[in-house]
Amino acid sequence: MIKMIWSISWKNIWRNKTRSMVVIIAVLLGLFGGTTAVGIMAGWIEQRIDAAIYNEISHIQIHDPEYMNNEEIQFTIKDYEKVKNVLDTLNGIKAYSARAKSFVMVQSDWAASGLMIKAVDKEDEKQVSFIYKYLIEGEYFEKDSKIPSIIIGSKAAEELKLLNFQVTAEKLTSLNPTIYPEILVDKLKKAGETRFRKEKEFKEALSKVLSSKEMAEFGPALIKHFSFYRLGAKLTITMTDTTGNVMPTVFRVMGIYKTSNAMFDATTAFVTVKSWRDETGFKPDKIHEIAIICINNEKAFEVANVLKNTFPALSILTWKEISPDLGYISEMMKIIDLIYVGIIMFALAFGIINTMLMSVLERAKELGMLMAIGMNKKRVFSMIMLESIFLTFTGAFAGMVVSAIILTILAKTGINFSMWAEGFEAIGYSAMVYPVVTLRNYLDITGLVILTGLIASLWPARKALKLNPAEALRTE
Repeated sequence: MIKMIWSISWKNIWRNKTRSMVVIIAVLLGLFGGTTAVGIMAGWIEQRIDAAIYNEISHIQIHDPEYMNNEEIQFTIKDYEKVKNVLDTLNGIKAYSARAKSFVMVQSDWAASGLMIKAVDKEDEKQVSFIYKYLIEGEYFEKDSKIPSIIIGSKAAEELKLLNFQVTAEKLTSLNPTIYPEILVDKLKKAGETRFRKEKEFKEALSKVLSSKEMAEFGPALIKHFSFYRLGAKLTITMTDTTGNVMPTVFRVMGIYKTSNAMFDATTAFVTVKSWRDETGFKPDKIHEIAIICINNEKAFEVANVLKNTFPALSILTWKEISPDLGYISEMMKIIDLIYVGIIMFALAFGIINTMLMSVLERAKELGMLMAIGMNKKRVFSMIMLESIFLTFTGAFAGMVVSAIILTILAKTGINFSMWAEGFEAIGYSAMVYPVVTLRNYLDITGLVILTGLIASLWPARKALKLNPAEALRTE
């Protein structure tokens, strides 16, 4: 009898194929929308955490406690050699880099700005930071010169007026002819080769030779194409030496990096620890910060606890303690995911209720006949419930397959939100996001869809139970 009810329920959902397909497609789209939203938000959070750890803060940082109060240059890590020996033997640590740090005033020939200088060993730093991979101009301390090298962020370069704009013959010839028509190139030649230090001024110069339509279509891309950084420019850095004296020194810009965090790019610069010691007189054991990378994010907490017990006099912070917003936003996103999926499920429930109610009302005579010939109310209730389950499960299965295919492709190609890149980068998020959806996500959302179908079918099933067989048989 149970097998027969299952068979009848499956056949019933295909009696009105159009209506059933509408519900199935609605479930499919709802599940796809839910998994895509979850995947995008999870991808953004994962990328932000990885960027923060491998570009900005690392898994663990060690400092002198006094240094954490106001980052004064004289507060270095005590017994650095002893700390170093422990780090060399401690399990779970992948790499570490010792840094000297100082907040300095930097001045170019055109502007001034404040920067946090990190003096690093270039090879050790490569193991804990991916800044060398984010270079958009220049090199990563590849050459030695009389004037020490400095690497600064793209935003810092803009603030120091090192980003210039110029229509050059070389860049004109490199324009893609399939995108930029010849008549446009001829107009650009009339702009001349004047160098501009402000984007606004360069944009005005382009507006004089291009029409408003051409500026709207090609302007942003042309401004980016004709921009360049003044590598090799000298920066005067005002720093404090070991005696507390303020002293100016000159560094040469040999590299520009750009990450997904505009604030970090605007405030952080890198020099070699050798050049820093030469200028400040700091000894090799005078270190302000040790940045540690562990084998994974969770291992960092275990390693940090060991280090805290070993060196109770030092400040040892994990990535969540250094940047608590990363932990908060990860938890907050889980709640937002539930709310978003819940809204989708709530809307989906009304579609299922509507479809099943229509099905029950259209089949009132049929259901009355089944009850008249001996089918009890429990089996009628089970049949209606099974129809809803089959309907939602079919849509959920189709949605899961479609979602898996599309999101697998998007996880490799990424989704480009370049239109809002400036806003995303201002808060530290990349404009290119790679969705991340786990098997657990698929199972959880599919389970929610089926649960929604079950709950939504209770009303129609209850409606069927209230049918009076005698009255139902007289229904036309």
